[in-house]
Amino acid sequence: MLQARNKIESKQLFTESTLPKFLTAVRQKTLQNEIVFKGIGLHTGNKVSMKIFPASENTGIIFRRKIGNKIISIKADYRNVRSTKLCTLLSDRNGNSVSTVEHILSAIYAFEIDNVVIELTSNEIPVYDGSAQDFVKKIKEVGFEEQESFKKFIKIKKPVEVKLGRKYARVSPFDNTLISTKIDYEHKLIGKQSISVMLTPQIYESQICKARTFGFLKDVENLRKNKLALGGSLDNAIVLDEDKVLNKDGLRFSDEFVRHKLLDFIGDISLSGYRMLGSFFSSHPGHETNIQLLKRVFQSPNNWELVCSN
Repeated sequence: MLQARNKIESKQLFTESTLPKFLTAVRQKTLQNEIVFKGIGLHTGNKVSMKIFPASENTGIIFRRKIGNKIISIKADYRNVRSTKLCTLLSDRNGNSVSTVEHILSAIYAFEIDNVVIELTSNEIPVYDGSAQDFVKKIKEVGFEEQESFKKFIKIKKPVEVKLGRKYARVSPFDNTLISTKIDYEHKLIGKQSISVMLTPQIYESQICKARTFGFLKDVENLRKNKLALGGSLDNAIVLDEDKVLNKDGLRFSDEFVRHKLLDFIGDISLSGYRMLGSFFSSHPGHETNIQLLKRVFQSPNNWELVCSN
């Protein structure tokens, strides 16, 4: 019954009438005002304050941290990824890092924001409830500012794929951004789940941003021995034991697990630096596969081209 319900829900996420048309003239976008977030890091457990500032056109997404008397800047770029172990970690050449960037980047990318500076007091993004809904709420509250320069897009020219064991990711030519994901877990409450969405701010807000990260109770002790999930709790993740969800309010979607994987995927592909036009598919997805797909795309100019929306 669960698998059948998942398929029905996934098919209902978009219809032909709701598919966005590719606009021929779209300007870059930033925020109207700064946003402040405060919380803890999922893996470090450190308290962190995060401010997101509007930025001038053609800036992209920049992370900033003050370390001692120095201000370090790290661009949100797949070439700056240094680790994909349970999260996406960006680093500069000196080893200064910002981790668990995928949720905030996912929200920024889904709302088609091109230029912001993200300032942090620690080395990890605040986790909030393990989803991106708090980021979406505040982003919408402050609103957007259209800029003079036109957006640029990465247009996929030929199919590109990556396979790492049972993990697989592919992107094929398409005029918009279509993302399909499937997972298969032995746990009876997850099993096989799949989802396919045309990426728009409206679909992301209603169907994706509320999906939380998840983990298994049996893995918690080992993770913490390896200094991971130190800030994890039932307040910021779905936790499962052998046969049930431990969170008292249960799941937000029957297929919340695959929806969160798609949320992460969106955050990772944002590291291309531009909106990507293509049809994406991932099976048993993870941060490593997502980043390797970007690297494979940019290995050859035959795979892609940069196009301006004007």
